[in-house]
This record gives sequence, structure tokens and C-alpha cells, in this order.
Amino acid sequence: MNHKFIRYSLGFITLGLIISAIILSKIALFILSLVFIICTLTEYRLMSKLKNIEIYYFIPEIIGIILAYLYIYNKLEWVTPVLVAGIFMTFLYTIITNKKPYMLNSFSTIMGFIFIFCTLYIVKLFYVYPQDNMKIILTYILTVMVGDFAASKIGPKFKNKLLSPQISPNKTVAGSVSNLFFSCIVCCCLIPIFKVWQCLLLGIIISIFSQIGDLTISLIKRDLGIKHSSNLFLDYGGILDRVDAFIFSAPAAYYCILFILLFK
Repeated sequence: MNHKFIRYSLGFITLGLIISAIILSKIALFILSLVFIICTLTEYRLMSKLKNIEIYYFIPEIIGIILAYLYIYNKLEWVTPVLVAGIFMTFLYTIITNKKPYMLNSFSTIMGFIFIFCTLYIVKLFYVYPQDNMKIILTYILTVMVGDFAASKIGPKFKNKLLSPQISPNKTVAGSVSNLFFSCIVCCCLIPIFKVWQCLLLGIIISIFSQIGDLTISLIKRDLGIKHSSNLFLDYGGILDRVDAFIFSAPAAYYCILFILLFK
């Protein structure tokens, strides 16, 4: 079966699960978030072990679950204290257990719940503009998926100019530009809500930060010497392979919309 077909089928299934959970109830969304957090951190922990980096048990999961609760139930004023507490707990654990290499283990553990923190901004988008929250979330997720799809189809046709050959040799400048173009096109679905320039700005921001997220996870995998984050989906990779473009683009989209709302 075609690799791209499976890849994007998984994407649409994930999209369906997220939208269904949001529509059903906050409890359903919380349960889905728990599954995502546990699976993602398990992948991240197993990946890190390849380089003898120890991602501490329970700390990222505890922080991630608390963050999911705060995001879903709109108690956002507690997010920063929880993150600070997580950082404190991580270094305290390092001191008590004398885990070497100290800084590498500590910062890698912190990075685990930072990934969760950033990705949960998809939930935070639900609150940024309540009048049209479902349309905004749906458009955001489709923008990321369509941009990635366009890059994967157009990019390989122009391999003469690579985007970052040392990190991801399959990504091209043409693919990056096509991601940017089609992201802007999809964001124009929000024209009834925002002005044209605002939709284009949102498309540019989502495209840039989704590609940064993709390259960041590729960089980590390159450093670890692996192709996929796991074999959860067999030859099609793991959860981190599927959500890499959302990690930085979700918070970027959120703050871009906050900026746009200043001109409403």
C-alpha cells in the first residue's frame, strides 16, 4: 500500500479523534490527551536510551497530565507555576539520585514536558476565539497537514536545492515554499472571520513553525541515528513522527491569532 496514503490516512484519523473528543466532552478530550502524553513520552524515553540519556520516570508524565487538565479546563493561570515546579523537580531528582550525565539527563527530561506543553496549545486554540473555535482548530490542523502534503509531493521534483541536507536530506527549498503557499491558501478559509492579510499572516506563521518542528524532531532522530521515533505504526513511524509539525506551530498559531485580534 502506498506509503503517503497510509501516512495521511493516519493524519486524518488523528484529526477525527481530536475533533470528536472536543465535540463529545472535556472528559473525552482529557482521556485522549492522557493517551497521547503517555505514548509520546514512552517513545521519547526509548529514543533517548539509545544514547544512554535517561529521561526520568514519572516527572514528565505528571507535569504533562497536569498541563492537559489545566488546558482542557481553562485554568491557564496555573500553567507557568506547574512548568517551574517541573523544572525544580527535575533538578532535585538529579541531585538526589546522582544521575550522570547530570545536565544532559536533566535538560532532556525537561524537554519532554516542554514538547507536551507546546503541543497542548492545540487545545488552547479552543479558547482563543470562542465564537468560531471549531473552525479555527479545524483550519489550523488542516493547514499543517496540507502544507506537509504539498511539500512531500512538490519537493522531490526539485532536489537540486536542499533545505537542510545535514538534518533532513529529503527536504527541499521547493518543498518548503510549496508548504508556505498552500498553508496560506488553506488559512484563507478563515476569511469570514479574519481579514485577508490576517489569514495570510497566520498561514505564513503556521508554515514556518511547522517546518521548524519537523526539522527539530529530524535533528533529534539524526543525532540518535534512527529513522523513526518508534515502530508504533510499523514502517510509518511513531507518534512523534506524526505530530512533529504541531509542536511549535500550535503555540505560534495561538499567539498569532492573539495578535490578529488586536485589529478586530
